Amino acid sequence: MKIHKLKNDNTKYTLGLATMGNSSACIFKGNELLVAIEEERITRIKNDGGFPIESIKECLNIAGISIGDISDICVYWRPLQVSNRILGSLKKIIFSGNFYKSISFIFNRVSSIFLNKKNKSYPEDRGSWVDLFFIKKIIKKNIGNFHGKIFFLDHHLTHQAYAAAIENWNNSIILSYDGGGESHSTVISVNVNNKLIDLKKIKWPNSLGHFYSFFTGYLGFKMLEGEYKMMGLAPSGSPIYKDIILDQLLILKDDGSYYFNTKLCDYHGALYGNFDKKLIKLIGYPRKDNNDPSEQHINLAASVQAVFEEAQLNMAKWAKQIYPEIDKLVLCGGCALNVSANGKILSSHLFEKISLPPAPHDAGCSIGAVLAHGYNNENIFNFSNYKNVNSPYLGRKYSNDEIKNAFNALNLSIPTKLNDDDLIDFTSTALIEKNIVAWFNGKDEFGPRALGSRSFLADPRNDNIRDEINKKIKKRELFRPFAPSVIQEECENYFDIKQNSPYMNIVANVLENKKQVIPAITHIDGTSRVHTVSYESNPLYYNLLKNFGKKTGVPILLNTSFNIQEPIVRSPTDAITTFLKSGVDLLVIGNYICDNQWKTYNTRK
Repeated sequence: MKIHKLKNDNTKYTLGLATMGNSSACIFKGNELLVAIEEERITRIKNDGGFPIESIKECLNIAGISIGDISDICVYWRPLQVSNRILGSLKKIIFSGNFYKSISFIFNRVSSIFLNKKNKSYPEDRGSWVDLFFIKKIIKKNIGNFHGKIFFLDHHLTHQAYAAAIENWNNSIILSYDGGGESHSTVISVNVNNKLIDLKKIKWPNSLGHFYSFFTGYLGFKMLEGEYKMMGLAPSGSPIYKDIILDQLLILKDDGSYYFNTKLCDYHGALYGNFDKKLIKLIGYPRKDNNDPSEQHINLAASVQAVFEEAQLNMAKWAKQIYPEIDKLVLCGGCALNVSANGKILSSHLFEKISLPPAPHDAGCSIGAVLAHGYNNENIFNFSNYKNVNSPYLGRKYSNDEIKNAFNALNLSIPTKLNDDDLIDFTSTALIEKNIVAWFNGKDEFGPRALGSRSFLADPRNDNIRDEINKKIKKRELFRPFAPSVIQEECENYFDIKQNSPYMNIVANVLENKKQVIPAITHIDGTSRVHTVSYESNPLYYNLLKNFGKKTGVPILLNTSFNIQEPIVRSPTDAITTFLKSGVDLLVIGNYICDNQWKTYNTRK
């Protein structure tokens, strides 16, 4: 790749792209991140992996520029560096126990990724490898002429750069692991004195991401989407299959690496519900997705989670042996979405602190691509001169006038409007009175977590509210836990965690004397996925938590994403329409408040 020096001005606009998997786009002005948006939020296709045309358009709109103002485009893949993935796929086909079924899958997969043909089993998988070679043409057709340069960056490097920029620790171990990049599924590196040194690279198809996703499918959940369901189910079981898995399916090595038995665990076959007979004999029958999980399946979920956690810890311990003086760990890649494993590695006390970005999966690689390009130019793994990269609030902030226009467009009467102080006071009282609140305020979050801008909120002291939200509103399994939002300075009074968790990506134990105080967000194993909130990051939401805490003595709210089996809502129209079909008691949108009787009494004739 040709390297050129960055311009030393703050007027240069750079577009970052993640074009497959969880597609997204972002725009930097100089070293300042202006906006970042996931494609799914606009198209309303969950995990949309299509070329992010709509995200690009919206990013340009928010930044107030045209495509002609963009100097460079940075992309999170090197499309010509995939020989190992191709050879690995061929090897898997040849040695697969489901040879002919694997052939069928590979044909469909290749058609989807390389030939841009829709995969009927995974309609959201709309990304095409071929698109990477025709970026200018695609942009010209859909947006306008782009005359700048395009740079392709290493997949794992983009993960590492974005993750490292969050805390910008000078000395840290960095673990990037997911389904796979161009050639590798796992990269263990260290940042020493602002120099990135690769310690170990594990080649695909050995992949912790594929290991976890394979068993997601085995347990009857949708792969590449339902992994968090298996994670939520795991604490209900016992890891009785752990030794079998470690002995025959995922073998951990002393040098931090691992071997994944793809002959018995054919990831691509699993996408189509095909499982090896020898594996079935070993661990029992897979679950049908319309059946309740049996004791066997619950125990298998617990076992897979335990093995995943041990594999992660094994890699971190190995790196720590080489650099024992480093006490900070950075996690990134799709596997870093396993919040339970993140909590286990923090509670191991192997490291003093751990850090993850708001979007550790592929969506975050649009930001990471721009940062990685800067690193390639300067050869210094330091991002202290970049602005706003650690904020999760990177979308559009809608004004009250824009919200009012949305009411009018939907032929709805304009609800009550309150100032900020009255809004907070009214909402906190409503929550205390056991109402569930749909909360829409500020810029939408970038990443998979609702962090107090697009959230359903409830009183964590009310144990019954958990099942009500799961069953009646979210339409999801009752074993799924909910997360708490807590005022940052009060976190240690409720949870066993000694660091902030601003992106809701670390699980911690609820203190024993607090479990009965906040039962709605205490999982069956006594843990909770903690979200710490500072005034600086989200003033309005912080003040709501503080006001609720002043009235109840508990500065915590149950916080789950504002959606119903769809991507998190983004626009006022998304919020209003989802609220109207949700059964949620109140909608707080901007400075407007209305209850669910609105649809009966306040709709215009």
